[in-house]
Amino acid sequence: MLDSLDPTDRQILNILQAEGGISNVELARRVGMAPATTLERVRKLKQQGFITRTVALVDSAMVDQATVAYVNVSLTLHGADKVAAFQQQVEKLPQVMECYHISGDSDFLLKIVASDIGAYESFLLHEFGQIPHIGRIHTSFVLSTVKHRTQVPIAEG
Repeated sequence: MLDSLDPTDRQILNILQAEGGISNVELARRVGMAPATTLERVRKLKQQGFITRTVALVDSAMVDQATVAYVNVSLTLHGADKVAAFQQQVEKLPQVMECYHISGDSDFLLKIVASDIGAYESFLLHEFGQIPHIGRIHTSFVLSTVKHRTQVPIAEG
């Protein structure tokens, strides 16, 4: 898929990843194109699935969600229906920021936010822990963030 992008499309993607709220006029100026042409390129990048959505990134500490936990989950049963049921339940929980079906010792890796460890404990006992077929949960709390990026590297070939 990357091969279908020309250098200008790659440049547009890199700029939009860094500055999602940039105006179309400013984006056009930076890539050296007319605003209408740039707008059409962005529309095509969305249509082709390169851009899935545009969001504002919120500082979790500013909204009282500074406790971050990475949680490894193993299911007791691994049939496709059990995995799908787990995924559907996780989708309903706003505290779960990310969920990955993984290989290795665990079946899933989740990123969960909470206001503090007590709130995480309550979530674990009263909501998350009620999901059927969870066999093992291993939680690691983030002490500090060394690096956090949302921008996928795209070579401007």
